[in-house]
Amino acid sequence: MILAILTGSGCLAFREISISGNLITQLAFENQRVEITGTVITDSKATAIHIAGARINQSSSNFLVRANTVAANGKISTVRIPIRVYSNSTINFYPGERIKISGKLGLTKERRVSAALSAKEISILSFGNVLDRGTNAIRSKYRSELSGKNSDAASLIPGVVLGDTSLQTPEFTILMRRVGLTHITAVSGANLAIVTGFVLWISKLILKKRRNRILVTVVFLIGFIFLVRASPSVLRAAVMAAVLLFARSEGEKSQSVPALGAAISLLLLLDPFQGVDAGFALSVLATAGIIFLSKPISNFLQIQLPSYVAELLAIPIAATTLCTPVIVALSGQISLTSIPVNAVVAPAITPLTVLGFVAALLILVLPSISTLILDLSLPFASFITWVAAIGGKAPILKMARGFQGLSISVALVSIGIFLLIRFRGRWKLLIAVGVIPTLILQSPWYEGGFPGRNWRVLQCDVGQGDAALIHTGQHRAVVIDVGPDPNLIDNCLRSGGITQIDLLILSHFHADHVAGLTGALRNRKVLSIWINQSQLPIFEYRQTMALLKGLEIKKVKLGDHAVIKSEYGALTATVIWPKDSNSGANSEVLAGEGSAINNGSIAIFFDLNGVTLFSAGDLEPAPQRDLLQRNQLKKVGILKMFHHGSQFQDLAALQKLSPAITLISVGSGNPYGHPSPKTIKFLDQIGAKTFRTDLVGAISFSWSYDSQHHAVISSRNSGKEWWRIKWS
Repeated sequence: MILAILTGSGCLAFREISISGNLITQLAFENQRVEITGTVITDSKATAIHIAGARINQSSSNFLVRANTVAANGKISTVRIPIRVYSNSTINFYPGERIKISGKLGLTKERRVSAALSAKEISILSFGNVLDRGTNAIRSKYRSELSGKNSDAASLIPGVVLGDTSLQTPEFTILMRRVGLTHITAVSGANLAIVTGFVLWISKLILKKRRNRILVTVVFLIGFIFLVRASPSVLRAAVMAAVLLFARSEGEKSQSVPALGAAISLLLLLDPFQGVDAGFALSVLATAGIIFLSKPISNFLQIQLPSYVAELLAIPIAATTLCTPVIVALSGQISLTSIPVNAVVAPAITPLTVLGFVAALLILVLPSISTLILDLSLPFASFITWVAAIGGKAPILKMARGFQGLSISVALVSIGIFLLIRFRGRWKLLIAVGVIPTLILQSPWYEGGFPGRNWRVLQCDVGQGDAALIHTGQHRAVVIDVGPDPNLIDNCLRSGGITQIDLLILSHFHADHVAGLTGALRNRKVLSIWINQSQLPIFEYRQTMALLKGLEIKKVKLGDHAVIKSEYGALTATVIWPKDSNSGANSEVLAGEGSAINNGSIAIFFDLNGVTLFSAGDLEPAPQRDLLQRNQLKKVGILKMFHHGSQFQDLAALQKLSPAITLISVGSGNPYGHPSPKTIKFLDQIGAKTFRTDLVGAISFSWSYDSQHHAVISSRNSGKEWWRIKWS
């Protein structure tokens, strides 16, 4: 197998050279307009909505095509190269279809394809062979049947049975990832084992000869692979199942380890790109964990548990154990509920898969019966979503990403396996070693954890965007903007233990300040919302208002005021910009330097029981000067820096504010040059201590009024106090 891996590495290098050095790549480098004919090789899937600066790029679809001909510069050439096609078409395209595409080629970082094609027009030339058309029709009808039920449980069924997650909402997908259940919607070894076992059992009732039963099973297995699509984990499981079936047909004793080794070797030789696919790695590690660890874990658990319970728990524990280092390297976190959630939902997966598979077989020929079977499968799916929702409320353990996280987690897993083998009879000791440190690290009383028990202000790390929290009490906060990413703001709110937002302030509707709203609202109560006077940009405004429907919203202006009861004393918020609700009243300012949308940001002074904080979104020099001239500015303790510390600042306004501490929320390596060195230099000159999220990550503050008047600042990167400054 080592030889196969080395050979696979060589094949990968050769394959990358062939993909990158061809006519398509040359045309992509020149951004040429082309007309391409080719065969679709993957289903259309929605391109995730992503943030480009201050705007939301609306969703499109993308799929892979094996290009056969390319016409450019009046010349038609024959090729055989994979490309990624992006389209705004509402038509779905399916594997096997031959299509003609006109559009512009561009370079891509995706290693499996030669170029990306932004499609202007697409026409279908043919619809593929009988098998392609049949499986496409089944998937389309299956998805259509369940889409009308409009629930997370219904959207889960095509994921479990067919690996089709297109019906799942982004929030549900995040929840499944958080509790470690995404593997059940990525059809792999478990699904194939269930389907194979079911077909073998049915065929045993009809066919007497073992070879005939295995032949029928192989036929169903091939059809099932076409139906669910040949993802890396499906191919791995299919090859392994084929090896096992062959061994059985010859009367040999099944050997899981050689079968897994054969699957890995063959697939790396056939498709070396799978060697750098995270899903393939997780699939192999999960199978290896079950093969090598499930038996000793089961034996250990049987010391205190019945054998059937121990065996049920051993499988998810074994699979999760070996997958953990890769999960940590990718996400930087471990779900504390992953193992128990997987163990609880395990009994529901088999009947859900079997019922869903039978419904898929019948959906074209007996649609009424198929619908009835799908209705019978819904309670099992509902049970899984219910367990996931409960598990999703538990905390997660934060760790470093990348090589550092991988190394630490490999060491921890190795130590855990050693302790299990060495002290397998001392179950109380092993449980204490595993559980107690985790509980301490996640405890709200643990002072070493970020943001600390007594935090007052928390500047979130949301990349190139802005979001901050002001603590008002246990599980409560004022939230100022929500950044561009729902997951990042959700993680920030979770780290602060926030389940209630007393006041949500959206300074303006640029995506880097509002696109994370779904994450902020996730499982949280919002009492009141302040927004600015503008309705621009229109798409982001409409998206935001749709999410806030039914909540108490106020468009604020100069003079609006709120007092929020806090455990630390009264917290007051006073709006000093925009001047009034008449958009024309600000025209002379908005027509000045910078963006009118930026200059419509809400500017607020907060009084945190004697400590002042000023937040003004992305206001630029013109409104800053206006505030200075109208004597609206005053010295503050904390300044949430205007517009991510850009070069567009009125230095006299900054001088008037003279903050003791300045926060700059900014993404590392952003293309805008934020923060400006000129701005940073001036803040240093006026004596401000500046803290940047691109350098230190999220930042928390607490302070006291003892004789030293100290402010204590900590960052997520250190997880402890790392700076103490004189407050006044």
